[in-house]
Amino acid sequence: GPILWALLLFVASSIPGTSYPEVSFAYADKLVHTVIYGALGSLLAIAARFNFRWSGVRVWAFAVAVATLYGASDELHQLFVPNRSADLRDLLADAVGAGLGAAATLAGLRALAKTQRL
Repeated sequence: GPILWALLLFVASSIPGTSYPEVSFAYADKLVHTVIYGALGSLLAIAARFNFRWSGVRVWAFAVAVATLYGASDELHQLFVPNRSADLRDLLADAVGAGLGAAATLAGLRALAKTQRL
């Protein structure tokens, strides 16, 4: 789950910046960060929900915190990759994506649990 996804993100962020295709719309990179960290937030929320007896708010906070810390480490990692850089706006997009992904997943799990009780 989340560990494999984080490994994939690490590998992707190790690719030099000139190797990525050009995208023609504004803030495309922020959208990419939001989506890929949304997936990480979702996977972390699932893992926490099924492994800990925490409230939904605590699961959400855990998923956002871990994904954001991982995003910060990834931004630092990019300082050592040719033609890449650390960007606080990317980290913000990571945190927003993690929050949205975790929230959507928890809402989906809650709705699924309600249908199972019928």
